[in-house]
Amino acid sequence: MTDLWRAQGSPEARVLWDMVEGPMPRGLLGVGDPDVHRIGDQWTMFLGGFATQFRNRLYRATLPEGADLTNPAWAFDTDRRGRVVALVPDPPRGSWDAAGMHTPSYVPAVSGNGERIYYTGRSSSKHYGPKSRYAIGVLERQNGEWVRRDSPVVVGDEHRSSVLEPFVVYADGRYRMWYLANPHEIGPGEQPDYELRCTESEDGVTGWTPPVVFADPSEGFFDNAVVHRGDEWVMLLARGSNLHGTPDFPAQGLWWMTSRQPSADRSDWSTPRRLLDTDVPGTPEWFGHGTYGPALAFDASRATVFFTGTRRAPRWPLLSLQRLTRLRRPPVPSPFYLSTGTITVDLS
Repeated sequence: MTDLWRAQGSPEARVLWDMVEGPMPRGLLGVGDPDVHRIGDQWTMFLGGFATQFRNRLYRATLPEGADLTNPAWAFDTDRRGRVVALVPDPPRGSWDAAGMHTPSYVPAVSGNGERIYYTGRSSSKHYGPKSRYAIGVLERQNGEWVRRDSPVVVGDEHRSSVLEPFVVYADGRYRMWYLANPHEIGPGEQPDYELRCTESEDGVTGWTPPVVFADPSEGFFDNAVVHRGDEWVMLLARGSNLHGTPDFPAQGLWWMTSRQPSADRSDWSTPRRLLDTDVPGTPEWFGHGTYGPALAFDASRATVFFTGTRRAPRWPLLSLQRLTRLRRPPVPSPFYLSTGTITVDLS
């Protein structure tokens, strides 16, 4: 069955930032996990990035005030030298998120609480494999600055010790968080074991309810995004991408579904429909191994879908040789290559 994007004529897939082809903001080697919101009269994107100091940090990019989403002129916050600046300083050594921060999820000021950004923090030196460990924390806006809380707000359990990929909305007087629970981040040769869960809290920091399973491992969903549109809510779901080029990996891409409320009860949502199939021949190389970290924004009658794309490419030595033979600059050595980009679709 044809996915929605192709059924609508495959509107332009646009790359914003690409580890291989560029452009890449000064001071960053890679960037992903876009989280997009209209704040005042300005579209704002929060992202996770891998800095040239080999640190995972959180960043902000904005469009010019009044610009719509067709405008590609996203600009990162930078210092006087034009280098990108992170939202907060690096966590202290030995802290629960000292090894890196990524996957931001912004929530506006509500119910007497200021603006917040929930995020994934890593405590382990390992990014993936059995020794990797992740938890979920929050930044709070205080006196015009983002301030990191010292302790995580959601942690794993004995069966699924890592939690990551938070997406948070405020509805029905409560903060509602969807997140991924894993035994660990999968490494080369491993198959996905993803479980999407949902939990709630009155204050968004403490008292989180026992999580419910929103999508079990059989569906393979890695993360999601939830947006209010008119009298309904729209959810995007992503499978996680084949980062390591593992054979016989599950089908990749994006799905979408709707509900009258941003419910934690899966039965309140429609059946997932395929929005993007990245396994189809002819898929652009920059997301040919799948997508994750989706974001959704509505501007006029069209929906703009943002995501992190995993490039379909050989390992670094061969990729570098291929580019050198075409007189192109070789990429930075990496186990995989990511991009951030967009497609547009009609979800009416």
